[in-house]
Amino acid sequence: MEFVPFVSLGRMEPMTKMKDMDTQKYAVVNVDSASFLDIFRGLVDNVIDTNEQVDRDMIDLMLGNIDNLAQVQANIQKANMAVEMLVTVKNEVVSAYNSIINMQV
Repeated sequence: MEFVPFVSLGRMEPMTKMKDMDTQKYAVVNVDSASFLDIFRGLVDNVIDTNEQVDRDMIDLMLGNIDNLAQVQANIQKANMAVEMLVTVKNEVVSAYNSIINMQV
């Protein structure tokens, strides 16, 4: 067996404060006057936006234009959570629809 010495990766940089999330670009929905379609459309738009951001991040990562992998990971997690939320709402709506259909009049 050959001894492989420990390879130093260089000086580590201190952690920096996480950037603020872009919450300003999402419209605030007045829950009192919003229809279910408005809310569901907002969920779908959120899934589309987050997936587009992940696609841009992956292209930048392959091209070597990204230095902050933590931000890429955060964007991937946001996209996963957006999809999970949309699927959960869809499943609950389908369940409620089936309950209404199966009611005896």
